[in-house]
Amino acid sequence: MFVIKQKDDNTVDVVDTVSGNVAVTLSGTAISTFSGAGGPASGTAGTLAGTAGPGSQYYDTTNSILYFNEGTLASPYWSPVSFDQPNLYGVSSQFNDQAGKAVANTDAEAVIPGSGIRVFGQGVAETDSGAVAQAAAEGGIVMRLTTTNEAAHLIAMGLDAGVYQPDTHGMMAIDVELTNVSAITARAMFCGFLGTAADALDPAVTGATTVATLVQDALCGLWFDSGLTDADALHGVHNKSDEAATQDLTADTLDTATNIAAAGTYQRLRVEVDADGASRMFVDKTLVYTNTAALDDDEEVSPVFYLESNAAAAISCDVRRFSCWAAKA
Repeated sequence: MFVIKQKDDNTVDVVDTVSGNVAVTLSGTAISTFSGAGGPASGTAGTLAGTAGPGSQYYDTTNSILYFNEGTLASPYWSPVSFDQPNLYGVSSQFNDQAGKAVANTDAEAVIPGSGIRVFGQGVAETDSGAVAQAAAEGGIVMRLTTTNEAAHLIAMGLDAGVYQPDTHGMMAIDVELTNVSAITARAMFCGFLGTAADALDPAVTGATTVATLVQDALCGLWFDSGLTDADALHGVHNKSDEAATQDLTADTLDTATNIAAAGTYQRLRVEVDADGASRMFVDKTLVYTNTAALDDDEEVSPVFYLESNAAAAISCDVRRFSCWAAKA
């Protein structure tokens, strides 16, 4: 009888259980299935870090949800195997149906057919803002989000307000792959969770020089603002129970040491929040920020990605994929 043992050097030993001898060493990583209570956490200190190799699966026995590791052995990156699981509450879309919200559409919000993704935000009712599928994009369909040409107006994607709550839904995540269409100036961007997600959503965070002003009293996410001193830096911002009106982006060590990518380069942003309100933030599957008390565990929040214009100019980005998930209550 033989067993497979994963090693730190990304090889696998096939071991004879009788003699204890290594029969053969194989390159690559063993793909295994694991189980445990609750949704898995990604990252270097996450669930089964150093044990579950790429492609391995994890079954959440509490909620009957299956995940797989699309990261590495050292830093797993857990995602649902399918979004068509009875106890999973979430959406994932690559916009293949090419439905969106026309620029000429003056509705205050729209729900994209087929995916259930909501498009909203301050200014989307104007006739120069919308979410339009770009059918000719290389590598597949992308959704082009365009703000109206007014400062502090934005366009957002997400779900209805207050649909997730950490202590009710357990580990929750938002994962967005995007690129800016033009140079990263005159704009801000947020990816994470907000306590308020009204149709006419205003910016949840504003900034000047090295200070972030937390407009919403419950938020957690990755944020950048080209008006800051460090104009392309991504920051991990959070506000638990309105505990802070502002955050010093240098003194509070909120800089993720990662920049928003140049126009035309796709980048993947993810924010995870645990049942106790702790958070992890990722850029291109790499853990860049953690906080053990980012949100109250009983706070009702919504997964939101938004693009904001902070000048009198319409701003655009292309979203290749939008996903968010948590367990059903």
